[in-house]
Amino acid sequence: MFSPAYANFYVTPLNGFIIFKGLLWALLLSWIFNQQRVESETKAYKHLFLASILGSITLFVIIMWEKQVLVTLFTDTDIYTKVNTFFNLSSAYRTTGIISGMHTGGESIDGMYLFLLPLTVGACFFFKRYWLRFIALAAVVGVMYGVLMGFTRATYGASFIAITVVCLMCFVQKFREKAQLERQTKDYTNAKSSLLIFAVGYAVAFSLLFYSVYTLHQYAGYYAELSAGLIYALYVYLGSNRKIPLFLKIIIVVVGGLLFFYVNIDSFENSQWVDAENISSSSVYSAIGGCVVAFVFLFALALKRSVHIARIGTETIVLVLVSILLAAAFSGARINIRAETSTRDLETRISHWQSIIDSGNWSGANIVFGHGLGSMPANYALSGAAELDRIGTFAIDKDKSVLKVIPGSDLMLTQRFNADSNDDYLLEIVYRANEKIKVAVGICRRNMIIFEFWAHGCGNIERIYLPPSNENESNSQFFTLKATKDSFFALPAALTLKATVGDVPLEIDSISLLNLNGRELLSNASFFEGGDFWFFYYDFEHLAWHIKNLYLSFAYQFGVVGCLLILTVIAATFIGFYKSEQLLSLPCAIFTAFLAGQFAFGIFGDPTDSARTAMWFYFIMFGALSSVPAKVSSETKEDV
Repeated sequence: MFSPAYANFYVTPLNGFIIFKGLLWALLLSWIFNQQRVESETKAYKHLFLASILGSITLFVIIMWEKQVLVTLFTDTDIYTKVNTFFNLSSAYRTTGIISGMHTGGESIDGMYLFLLPLTVGACFFFKRYWLRFIALAAVVGVMYGVLMGFTRATYGASFIAITVVCLMCFVQKFREKAQLERQTKDYTNAKSSLLIFAVGYAVAFSLLFYSVYTLHQYAGYYAELSAGLIYALYVYLGSNRKIPLFLKIIIVVVGGLLFFYVNIDSFENSQWVDAENISSSSVYSAIGGCVVAFVFLFALALKRSVHIARIGTETIVLVLVSILLAAAFSGARINIRAETSTRDLETRISHWQSIIDSGNWSGANIVFGHGLGSMPANYALSGAAELDRIGTFAIDKDKSVLKVIPGSDLMLTQRFNADSNDDYLLEIVYRANEKIKVAVGICRRNMIIFEFWAHGCGNIERIYLPPSNENESNSQFFTLKATKDSFFALPAALTLKATVGDVPLEIDSISLLNLNGRELLSNASFFEGGDFWFFYYDFEHLAWHIKNLYLSFAYQFGVVGCLLILTVIAATFIGFYKSEQLLSLPCAIFTAFLAGQFAFGIFGDPTDSARTAMWFYFIMFGALSSVPAKVSSETKEDV
């Protein structure tokens, strides 16, 4: 495990060790974190939330870099282009360089989203200072931007479930705390009924508002969300401000409603995306009317409470954000295309899960104890070698230092290097093959895969047939390649090699890349160090390496005993919360939301088959958010 790799690690025992690293790190991190909680529970949670906020914002910046948004923002392009680049929600995004081991990294990054979301949303409830809440909210926005770019239906649903669980449990806890405070008053029954009316009233008002804004978006575009946010802030401020006379409030409310009506009707009639003649005016008026009714309802509720201006601003941002997310998630062209293929995708997954089951050796011992961590790809490959022949695979002869490539539809070998100019580069491949094989080589700037960005920034790609070599002799083939110009925000340059057509293996003795000065730019060019410095991608063919179902993954890898242990860990955590009367506490809310999100997503994916995401998954599972008995009643929580 400490020597260079000489094969695709997914089909070696190394894959199990890689995933096992995640469990080991999770054990260590959860133990350290619990030691911190013993010293100061509040400080430990504060640091955890701040770390999740920092991680989320960093992830957002990485996405901006990989999507090439930063390049556009720091150039002299017009402001319209910059804004359009940022809000371009039609391009699907997957990251590779930071989180995943190979190919799209879809399950890995989705697992990170569903780990960070409950923590960042929980941070919004944890911190008392509004500026910290605002930063936490910015972190939520950053994570949800990544979720939107993924265009994964399971992640959309799981994210919604996770956020809803945290918010509902926290709101119920807030309601109970207020009711307990009112219990000491003489008019407790009326106070409790009043709190219940407020809770139901807000639930109805916000539900009507979100539905109406989502419907209005189809007619007026994003003007619906922006104008709704403005009117919401205005109405809540008017309702909660005690200094403004009531008659003046009513006048402003009427004027604001008319302004909202005008903005959305004008946007509807002048929209280049909506055919106003074929849409019933009553549908538009009904959507606007639903928004106005919700606004008036919220205005009336605000008359009974006092709201800080910073809280109004935070709530307005949340309102606009959630409305935009709903519109983008369920009205975008990309997700509509994905929705049209739902039946076919489900059939593909069911067929794949059956293939996983068929590839296993379901002996009594394997049923009880499982096949072992990371064992599926090797079993799957051995039981269906034709699949690897179709998509391509590789191995390195340790004794001869020769790279053996089985040509396929999707395998790509790459190595990063410093391309500091857009000059010519000379590539030489020394190889052996019994028949001609088609290869594609190029210098690309890529750190993510799929759709618009999987072949981003390629100077040029040469596609030729390598002629067959004589027996026991090697051929040399030369290519002249170009790299796109380097810049501060440019993606890393990578030499890419793809053998797409051929019925025999391609044996490569060495790959050399020289710049104009004759300097060798590649490391381990002759494969003396195995696969060191070389990366491999599967841009689209990922089913061969992943189970794509968390429940099947647990059963396959851990068996009955392992599944029972996982259920025991979860049950023990909830029992601890129950015994310490913390079932509605913030840690319990986050833990519940984390489980709900991960296991909802787990129906169609397995985020634990990557070491990095497995680490954070088991970090939570191993008790990082378990109940902590109160130390002493005199301990005071710091003002965070």
